Amino acid sequence: MGLTALFLASCASLVDDAQDMSPSGTAFQQSLYKHYLDLAVSRGEGFGSGDSADFYAERAIQAANGQDVTPLQPTGSGAAADDLQKARDRLTSAFSRGAKEIAPDMAARAQAAYDCWAHELSLGAPAAQLYQCRARFLTQMGRLEVDLAPEPEPVVALPDAAEFIVYFGFDEWFLSAEALEVLSTAIDAARAGGHSKIIAAGHTDTSGSSFYNDELSVRRAEVVKLTLVEMGALADAVEVVGYGESRLAVQTGDGVREPLNRRTVVTLVP
Repeated sequence: MGLTALFLASCASLVDDAQDMSPSGTAFQQSLYKHYLDLAVSRGEGFGSGDSADFYAERAIQAANGQDVTPLQPTGSGAAADDLQKARDRLTSAFSRGAKEIAPDMAARAQAAYDCWAHELSLGAPAAQLYQCRARFLTQMGRLEVDLAPEPEPVVALPDAAEFIVYFGFDEWFLSAEALEVLSTAIDAARAGGHSKIIAAGHTDTSGSSFYNDELSVRRAEVVKLTLVEMGALADAVEVVGYGESRLAVQTGDGVREPLNRRTVVTLVP
């Protein structure tokens, strides 16, 4: 019992040390400190509390000292490791395009969420906890990539037929018969047009917390991807993006149940 108490005290003191710091360095490093520290505090109790709180506190301290903290490298093999590697590639690609300077806080949120996903997968965390980290990463990356995208030129605008929208009930992510018909039409159009990429972008209305809506938007996009793959699309050709409540089709106030905002937009990219 004495050793256990000593171990827990050391973890708590490391988080305390991180909380007591005044971060220096770039705007990105200061934001990274904040989001790692938030993770360290939130993981102070529950699954893997010692390992996780310690891990995030150490990275928060490094960022606060103005050190470069690189995203974790995926470990292991299989579909989960492949998914992580693709996520890391997206993140580092955004960094190479100036994300840390253009949108430092959003870039830091994306890295902290990615490391949360990668670290807790290595610990064997519960599926619900992993999904939170993964969904948070996907939503932040989607927004970050929009901010980094160059201004579109009229000559590359997609035709109207390249976009399809399916809608969902309140707090739901399963597909209706009507939605399945829309996706069937989208697959037929992709085959006829020779499209090489499909983007499934999930959205929510403003009812509920923004954190919950981030997860819900990813669930809606993922069920669309799963269905498209079952209909014949290549899994690697379908990209999932979650926007939560950040890109409303119908502008509303907070806490509004708007059916037209509960959607996944399927875009066929030539």
